[in-house]
Amino acid sequence: MLLIISLTLSFCMKKPLTKISEIIYQNPKDTTANYYIVFKPQIQQKGLLIILPGFGETPQMALQETVIQDKANKLGLLTVFASLQYGNGSFYIDSLSQRKLDTLILNLQNKYQLKDKPLYLGGFSLGGSGVVKYAERAYSSTILAKPKAIFAIDPPLDFERFYKSSEYQIKLSKSKIATEESVYFLERLRYEYQGSPAQNLKAYHQISPYSYSDTLQTAIKPLLNCPVMLFSEPDIAWQMKERGRSMCDLNTMDCSAMINTLNCWGNKNAQLILTSDKGYRKSTGKKNPHSWSIAEADLVVNWLMSF
Repeated sequence: MLLIISLTLSFCMKKPLTKISEIIYQNPKDTTANYYIVFKPQIQQKGLLIILPGFGETPQMALQETVIQDKANKLGLLTVFASLQYGNGSFYIDSLSQRKLDTLILNLQNKYQLKDKPLYLGGFSLGGSGVVKYAERAYSSTILAKPKAIFAIDPPLDFERFYKSSEYQIKLSKSKIATEESVYFLERLRYEYQGSPAQNLKAYHQISPYSYSDTLQTAIKPLLNCPVMLFSEPDIAWQMKERGRSMCDLNTMDCSAMINTLNCWGNKNAQLILTSDKGYRKSTGKKNPHSWSIAEADLVVNWLMSF
């Protein structure tokens, strides 16, 4: 049984009212997970855009940080912000999250009669990691729906690197925020990958969307024919001062390595957009290079629809 709510909400007093066609809960008794927010275009539907929020973020929170949905609607894309099975605690690249995404895409295509229209995917942070992972699976499958193009905003991709970075943060960083994040993610990574990289490197190679130490680059080979746009803002001065992080701790490392490899292999539609001083959290007004704001809505949507 589905609970469908049609309404219009204002997500931020500083932001104009954003019209929401539907909020659909898979379980009417649980409004914290397994739901999605749909924005229907006022013109003929030209495609489907599914967006995954970052870890710890609900679709409602994401909508305070970006206007991608507004631009997409104007150009005819039915746009969906999705919450998966663990709500804002979804890890996105794990097998259960990926299966949920498989089902969600199929259901949305059927429900809104978009199976013959282009599919686009995007996400922020770990949501972006999940998008890249899905595209890799889809482009190596004869069953899954293949996205025409994908984008991801500062996603961690190499979780062997991420693990080592988290260890570094715990030992050296004086930032409480960075240390608490690192403690949580070390425990989560050990659970998801059944140990550390030293104990189970094969699992890290298999589940990570990109692995620098995998000389065969098995994970990203399916993306040779998939347009990919990644965003990152390597504000190293801010990271060192506010989080005690070095360049080795930034997702920029993963993004640049992955796009460089795809470019070298001949994917001319793989792009890395590096920004400067665009990273701000709209909900708080505070500077943070790891933010939705580094991805300009017009650039994202126009690029997606060029494919």
